Amino acid sequence: MTISNLDSLRRDSDLRLIHALQLEPRASWTELGRALATDPVALARRWARITDEGLAWITGQRRHFPAVAIVEIECAQGKAAETASFLADEEIVRTIDHTSGGRDLVAVVAATDLESLSAFVIDRLGDQRLITHARTHLVTEVLVEGSAWRLNALSESEAQRVPRAKPPRPRAARQVPADLETAIVRELYRDGRTPIGDIAAQAGVSNQRVADAIATLRHSGDLVFRTDVARSYTGWPINAWYFVQVPASSIDRLRSTLSRLAEVRLAVTTASRYNLVMSLWVRDLADVNRFEALLEKVLAGARIADRAVVIRPAVHLGRLLDARGFVTGLSSFHDDPAPPRSGAGQ
Repeated sequence: MTISNLDSLRRDSDLRLIHALQLEPRASWTELGRALATDPVALARRWARITDEGLAWITGQRRHFPAVAIVEIECAQGKAAETASFLADEEIVRTIDHTSGGRDLVAVVAATDLESLSAFVIDRLGDQRLITHARTHLVTEVLVEGSAWRLNALSESEAQRVPRAKPPRPRAARQVPADLETAIVRELYRDGRTPIGDIAAQAGVSNQRVADAIATLRHSGDLVFRTDVARSYTGWPINAWYFVQVPASSIDRLRSTLSRLAEVRLAVTTASRYNLVMSLWVRDLADVNRFEALLEKVLAGARIADRAVVIRPAVHLGRLLDARGFVTGLSSFHDDPAPPRSGAGQ
């Protein structure tokens, strides 16, 4: 067996585990071992290697931000990298991509309210000599979010064997105190698989109280988990942003239509010159144009007003990325002592 064969087998095994963790990010290794017919200890070791290499990661976060925007940024000549570094230090910034086309960067920003969002894009960005122009597209509705995207590395029967999150115990408290919720989210934002015992030790409460709180928050939708993977490791290495004008009469059909397209990672309606902004993963550059034809076919009257290919990722949902999209660390968003209820993400 050649080295490339071994690498291919390892990648296939990695993607199967990552897909299982997309279905239930906090499933135990024993449960995953039964679902994947693999030794639980081997799975735990595999996940440790995957995370050490920055190939995939799990995030626990609150669900919705009240104010989200897609911001196109044009930078002073030669200042794109410095601008991305500046943005990565801003707690409000969730995602940063270096792109081709009529902008240097595309950023996703999210805030507790419209006033905070406005202060950032008008005052903070407007005061930066690194930035020559910024166009803000205020998100009005999230149609498709990256947390729902799946690798499809498992068969249907294997995917069905992965256990889903259990509901709260009947005796569990129905409300979680704000300080405990913040402590839980802080730890799970760092690592969505942080053991309950570690969280309990940090919060100074019992293991059972933390387990109940997590179950309650998940059941209410106030806490969500997502498993992300480096795009270059998935077989979908090309990321493109589309800025689309869609007839108002087609908006109601967008959610069901776009959710059936495997390439769509993020789709939002916006109050701007474009009323639909999307982020897609495709297999090669030629697919960027092929998808345009498909989209205009399935969305009658849609017009691709502009598009941008990501030439280098910088930040994804608070994770710092290298040129391959592998995680190298956490951005400063993680340090927010009371992160707002979470929001749109690729």
